Amino acid sequence: MKNRALLYTDDTDNLMPLARCLVKRDWEILSAGQTGKLLTDADIAYTAVSVFDDSPRTFGDYGATLQSLAASGRQNEYGHSDETDAIRLVCINLEPVSHARKNYKASDSVADKIDMRALSFVQAACKNYKNIIVLTDPVDYEEAIVKIETQSISEAFRLYLAAKAFNMVSACTAAAGNAILQQAGDKSYPRYFMLPYKKSEELINKEQSHRSACLYTLLHGGALDSLRKNQGGELLYSLYVNIDAVWESLSNFSALLKKPPTVTEHGDNGNETEMRFTPAAESVFTCSSKHGIPISAALGSNSAESFQKMSGCRKAFFDNAVAGFSAVVDESAANELLKSNLAAVVAPDFTAGAKELLAARKDIRLITMSTPATISYTIRSLNGGLIVEEDKLTLFDSWNVVTKARPTQIQADEAAFGQLVMLGAKHDAAVVIGNMTTVGMCCAALAPADACFAAINRAANNMQSVSTNGSRRAEILVSGSALPFDGGFDRFAKSGIRLILQPGGTDTDAESIAFCDEHGIAMVFTGAEIDS
Repeated sequence: MKNRALLYTDDTDNLMPLARCLVKRDWEILSAGQTGKLLTDADIAYTAVSVFDDSPRTFGDYGATLQSLAASGRQNEYGHSDETDAIRLVCINLEPVSHARKNYKASDSVADKIDMRALSFVQAACKNYKNIIVLTDPVDYEEAIVKIETQSISEAFRLYLAAKAFNMVSACTAAAGNAILQQAGDKSYPRYFMLPYKKSEELINKEQSHRSACLYTLLHGGALDSLRKNQGGELLYSLYVNIDAVWESLSNFSALLKKPPTVTEHGDNGNETEMRFTPAAESVFTCSSKHGIPISAALGSNSAESFQKMSGCRKAFFDNAVAGFSAVVDESAANELLKSNLAAVVAPDFTAGAKELLAARKDIRLITMSTPATISYTIRSLNGGLIVEEDKLTLFDSWNVVTKARPTQIQADEAAFGQLVMLGAKHDAAVVIGNMTTVGMCCAALAPADACFAAINRAANNMQSVSTNGSRRAEILVSGSALPFDGGFDRFAKSGIRLILQPGGTDTDAESIAFCDEHGIAMVFTGAEIDS
């Protein structure tokens, strides 16, 4: 009896040493497609099979292969005495894809199909793991080679390999289900929440050393696919968290403020009007994050000016933070970055001159990214469960001016800018905006009013800075949560706030509106609380 091996892989790492080991020990290799071509190029003999071609003409061969996998080494159970066609090793790995690029219904052998036949071979081999070695992870090939050559393959090792194979199958079938649901336009939450994430690297968490962490990324679908480190040290746990927060904010800017959508305003008389915001396509947006929440943000005419405005807040806030630019970082911006204590900078690109200047600061990681952040799920882990939220890519559910005073166009634009920054904030949070800059901000307070007071206090301190002051006062207050009326509104008025943007919907809205009317403050209700 001659041992046979079925080889069919998307990931070809470490495959040739395995194939040579099998040939050396007189195994017959069965293969097809890309794997067969690689074997040919390496002068490794193999038998071409058609069992992976999903067509009626090959169904008999497909069924025979499944039967062989189920019966291999179990002739007494199945009444077979002839095992000349027994397959003793299956090396199949497939790449799960989390979006609808793959075609579940493809019947021919094309690269973009979801290969259900290959998955069925893996499952059949796992069922018969005591007699078949099932390899799906190239990391395991070297150990498998040693055990094959020394004839020391234990049942525990076989079971371990089968478990990893089931893990791959579950990821691939989850990807298939997601692809079909997306193609069908299904917007509901699936009965089982499964997204195929692949292990990328284990992370160091210096802030909480008692915890271990590992980065998993979506294949062909996430912004992290486009992350490239151009300079600097390793990317730690906290850096990934902040890089992701910054890039999401930059992506939101491109989607929501470069060409902002029109918002419908519903008046008390039942009339509807359109609120149009000024496009920011000609401006550069900069933002920064620490502990996964925003520190500051600004709009400027160029990268250097925007960064100067943003960094006008307390310098200590930016120590070991991550900053992001919506435009290419040039030499002028690089000179400003040299004055900072940032841990990393994220941008679409850096000019050659900027890279040369920043090369003197190896402690600053230079990160380029190009794929917009479009994955809309926010996942919170609980003991034994997950909370899955789907984020809506919108600034406002509505824009209802509830006071006699109406925002000016500049005030409305600054409020929209503040709302954009608040999308990355934690509940309760508030921000004071002046000159298209977050002059004062507070995230994750214990109450909406506390967040507003803290933001106003920080704004008062930061307004001493020329870079944030500009030609106008900071007069826009954006609250991510509904504000109940209390004595704090008097403090808003005394601080020079002229526009309050908040969700509204409290029992004391009427009192808030009356106070604002009395003091000439405009107030807009958006109807949506920001709670990430």
